[in-house]
Amino acid sequence: MKNRITLSAKFLTVNGTRAGIQISAGPWISGVPAELIKVRCKKGTFPAGFREALTIENNSDSREDYFEADCIRLMPGHALYDAAKAAA
Repeated sequence: MKNRITLSAKFLTVNGTRAGIQISAGPWISGVPAELIKVRCKKGTFPAGFREALTIENNSDSREDYFEADCIRLMPGHALYDAAKAAA
């Protein structure tokens, strides 16, 4: 089954499940590509269905008390890149 994924300025929808998002388009620190766009979940973690459809990153470390929201990194060529760039 092909995943239905849509992105707007405030929401990411995967197969009918919607999550609030924040889109960041930089500027980034040196060493990070300028064209990178990050899509973060407002509630911290994306629903399970999102993890099956997209590559989601989370570098939280509970041992060190460092927590971050789930993040999707988009580069040119990704199916959602143009929509995220327009919404950022």
